[in-house]
Amino acid sequence: MIYMIYIKKITAAVLLCAVLLFFGGCGENGANYVSHYTAKELADAIMSAYGPSELPEEGFEYFYSGADEDSDYYIDAYFAGLLINGAYSPLEEYENISDCAFYVPKGRNIFEVVVLKSEKSGGDDIKLLQDVLNRRLERKTSSDVLVYTPEDAPLLENAKIITAGNYVIFLATNDNKKAEQMINDMLLADGD
Repeated sequence: MIYMIYIKKITAAVLLCAVLLFFGGCGENGANYVSHYTAKELADAIMSAYGPSELPEEGFEYFYSGADEDSDYYIDAYFAGLLINGAYSPLEEYENISDCAFYVPKGRNIFEVVVLKSEKSGGDDIKLLQDVLNRRLERKTSSDVLVYTPEDAPLLENAKIITAGNYVIFLATNDNKKAEQMINDMLLADGD
């Protein structure tokens, strides 16, 4: 009898471990996300979801990991610190970002897409990247830089940070659903 109780407990423990291992590789809501896209590829795809009339006339500044150091697109820890914190000093968390791409607005616009990628999904690394993008949102809404055009206010009110597997994405667009659809189309593994 005691032997049967131990076997049931061991079986339950093994099943619990199997379930945890199975779902441990899943993203939000149990979704499986692929991670083979670069942050640049994902950011470019998100931006392609919007037509020219939906984008600010002034355009964007564009920075991404892997850009040639002499190019206008190059980003390093110092420049990332400027974009996130507003100060030209190294972004402490930069070493936790395996890949990144920034579409930041020129002029007095809010429309913005930032993609940060971690080597690992879930856990402390993702939380760290979420904190980085929350600081970006706080900076955009601070009174120091809140000089946007009034018609852009809804973009800021609806700005969001989403996580999809290894990616943490900041969206301040005129229709975040378009961006989210593109993210899901690219990152959700087949069958999800």
